[in-house]
Amino acid sequence: MKRRWFTIPDGTSRMTWSRDGLWDFPVGQIWVKHFDLETTRGNPAVKKRIETRILVRNATGIYGVSYRWNDAGTEATLVADGGDDFGVPITVAGSPYTQAWRIPSRSQCAGCHSAQAGLGLSFNTRQLNLSNTINGFTGNQIDLLRTGGYFSNTSEPSNVLPRHLRPDETTFPLEARARSYFAVNCSYCHQSGGSGPSWDGRPELTLTQTGLVNGAAATALSASDKLIVPGDTAHSVVLSRMAATNGYTRMPPLATSETDPTDIALITNWIANSLPSRQSYADWRLATFGSSSSPTSDPAADADADGRTNYAEFLAGTNPQNAGNFLTPQLLTLGNTVTVTFTVPTNRSAQIETSTDLSAWSLWDVTGNSGIPQAGGTVNLTGPTLGAKQFFRLKLQEN
Repeated sequence: MKRRWFTIPDGTSRMTWSRDGLWDFPVGQIWVKHFDLETTRGNPAVKKRIETRILVRNATGIYGVSYRWNDAGTEATLVADGGDDFGVPITVAGSPYTQAWRIPSRSQCAGCHSAQAGLGLSFNTRQLNLSNTINGFTGNQIDLLRTGGYFSNTSEPSNVLPRHLRPDETTFPLEARARSYFAVNCSYCHQSGGSGPSWDGRPELTLTQTGLVNGAAATALSASDKLIVPGDTAHSVVLSRMAATNGYTRMPPLATSETDPTDIALITNWIANSLPSRQSYADWRLATFGSSSSPTSDPAADADADGRTNYAEFLAGTNPQNAGNFLTPQLLTLGNTVTVTFTVPTNRSAQIETSTDLSAWSLWDVTGNSGIPQAGGTVNLTGPTLGAKQFFRLKLQEN
C-alpha cells in the first residue's frame, strides 16, 4: 500500500499545468511517498510500515532520500546513499514467505526522476485526473488543485481531460488499458530522450508512433523476438520482460522483485486476442485499395470526392470509395439540453467541440467527453445548451 503527499513550503510558488506534456514544478516542492506492506498477502487490514521516500525539487533538478522504519513502526532512520536490501517476513496462502525489499540508492532515484520524465513522476494530468478527498475537500483532484490556487495557469475542466485506465475497466478496449499500463510503468524511461530509447510508451502517441508493434528489441535473444509480436506472446519481448520468462530478466529493473499477474494477463490478452485484428492506416489502406502506394489511397486524398479525406474515413470506419457512406453525428434537443450521438470504431478517441459563433471552438464540458479510447459503437453525450445558437463538431483521433 502506498500513500502520497506533496507540499510547496513557501506557500506562494505555483505549478504549471499541461494537458499532455510535463508539468513544471517550483523549486522547493516536496513529495512524500509512504510504503506499507501486508504481512498476510491479500489482507490490507494487517500491514507493516516499511519505508518513506522524500523527493525534493531543487534549482538543478531533483534529489531523493529514503527512511526505513523499525520493526515496531515507531521510528524511521535515514538510509545511506547506496540504498538498502532486506527481506520482510510475510504469509502467502497460509505459508511463510520472505518478501525481498529494495530501497533505492539516491543515484537510482535521480535516474528515474529525470527531467525528460517530468521529475515528479506521478504528477501529470492522466495520473491525477480522478476523484479523491484531499484535506477534507472532495472532488476531481485537478479541479481541486486549480480552485485551490496551486497552478500558475488555468487547467481545462476535468470532464474533457484524459486519464489512465485500470486493468479491470473492461468497458474500455483492451488496447487502451494496455497502453495505460505502459504509460504508467514504462514510459518514464521508454520515451524519446529517455534511458530506454528503443520504444516510446507515452500515452498521447498513436500505437504506430510508439514503435512497439514488431519493433526491434535492444537485446533480442532470437531473430523472431520483437518488442510486441501480434498473436505471438512467446516472442513478444516486452511481455517476457514483464513476466521474467523466455530467458529475459525482469523489467522494470529497479526496486521490483515480484511479478504482476493482473497486468501480465492484461498484456497477454491484448497481444493474443486483440492485436492480431488491429488495423493501422497502412493495413487498412492495402485492404481497402489493394495498394500501399497509389495516389488514390494516400491519406490526404479523397477517393470518393465526398469532402472527407481517406484518413478521415479510416478514423470514422466508413467506406472511402462510396460517397454516400460517411459519419454524420445526430443532434436531439429536449428543453435546455442537447444530446449528440455518433458511432465510431474501437480504439478511437472521440471528442465533441462546441461553438456559439462558428469561430471560437472549445471542448464541450460534459461528462464522457474526455477522449478516452472508445470500445466501438454508439456514443451519446448530453449537456445543457449554451444559448439560442450552438454548433458542434466531432474530432476523431487514432490511438
